[in-house]
Amino acid sequence: MTADTRTPQTQPDARHAAKGLLSRHWLRWLWQPLTGFTLALLVMVNLMLWLFWYQPASDALTQAGRRLGESLSRTLAFDIAAPLQRGDRLAISLLLNRTAEEPLVFNASLNSTSQDITLTSRPGGRNPDAIDRFSHPVYFESDLLGNVEIQLDDQPLRSWQERAYRAWFLFNLLAMALAGGLIGWRTRLQDQATQKLATQLSEQIPEWRDAFSGPPEHQIRMLVQRLSNSLDRNAQVLRTLATSTDSAEAERLLEQTHLVGEKGAYCDVALLNVQCHNWDALTRHYDAHQLQGLWARYEHLITQVGELYGGVLLPEGFTLVFGLSDEDHYAMNAVCAARVLQMAAEQLHQQSHRQQPSFGYSLSAGPAFVSRTTKHGIPLPLVAGDASQWLQQVSALQPRDTLYLAEPMLQDAELNRSVEVSLVRDITLSDGSRLEVWELDAISGNQDQLLRSQARTLLEAQ
Repeated sequence: MTADTRTPQTQPDARHAAKGLLSRHWLRWLWQPLTGFTLALLVMVNLMLWLFWYQPASDALTQAGRRLGESLSRTLAFDIAAPLQRGDRLAISLLLNRTAEEPLVFNASLNSTSQDITLTSRPGGRNPDAIDRFSHPVYFESDLLGNVEIQLDDQPLRSWQERAYRAWFLFNLLAMALAGGLIGWRTRLQDQATQKLATQLSEQIPEWRDAFSGPPEHQIRMLVQRLSNSLDRNAQVLRTLATSTDSAEAERLLEQTHLVGEKGAYCDVALLNVQCHNWDALTRHYDAHQLQGLWARYEHLITQVGELYGGVLLPEGFTLVFGLSDEDHYAMNAVCAARVLQMAAEQLHQQSHRQQPSFGYSLSAGPAFVSRTTKHGIPLPLVAGDASQWLQQVSALQPRDTLYLAEPMLQDAELNRSVEVSLVRDITLSDGSRLEVWELDAISGNQDQLLRSQARTLLEAQ
């Protein structure tokens, strides 16, 4: 057996596919507003040429030929009346031949039934394709002697029309060629201008690749739309980064932006929920402006304490999550943050003679699924799982000016050694399991004193 040395047929197919892809690329570039504008402009120019140049010129030439034929036939009838009355055939022939020598006149003839005379001028050397006929009666005084007829050559008008058609066709051909060249040149410039950006965005953000597959207007529209959507989602972050002078605040926002991946994460976290129990009383005691300023102060305090201990604000209420940055001491950090907030609130109550918010603090820890969400344009994590469910059970007890911990918090060895707690309640969950809720009495050692000093420092810095 011999080897098959025939050339594979895949190369012509590949060439045809490449040509088809290239043609489809250029066809996509042709379907753009510039092409439509060019075609509309060309149609408008053609319509204006037909209305304001071709049609008036054609009507004028036709009218001039008609007037010439009528004038020649009228003049010939007037001149030929006397010779016809006399029956002078020689004079009549001379008049007919002289008229036939006029430009555009092909033939002149006389037909007189009363004199029984029918004469025709000498035929011209040309044989026109189109003839216009003009006749006029011959009167002598009141007697009708006959009719004269003049035949005009219509070829000059038709020649002018043919030249106008050719010029019209060449004009449109040249205009379309120039428009095609302009679109092709603009296409090449646009490809060169956006090639680097398209490559970078296609590599970094693959879902944006389709934004650079069409004409320039499509690319700009899709790019602006995607950038606008991104700005809408992250407007608060960008506005804060642009106006905030606090580098720590900017770093916190940037950290939250990349804290949770697009697919989320499953990890152990600690949750701290801060509840205000006298909100209705505050709304009756303060006006809207005073209440907004008061609440902004506490909101800033909670955010500061969260940043200090690595907590991230969740979108639902005042809830901080600890442990997203792979911190081993997340449970202890959550308790310390809650203790600082509790002591800061106590100091504010002592310093102010007016009514202040009354808070309760609930803590839980455990496994949870963390996903990404946004609130007011700021990317914030969303926590769901056992830790979140246990936190809801603890918060339902509505601790007032106290700090309640779910029993899984005490399973952390460091926290278990460092706190003094007392049992508050034993809750039976819907699945039949039991959850113990403990109240924090103190943190052993001199930790409470350090936290109280920290709370005082935060209040003085505000």
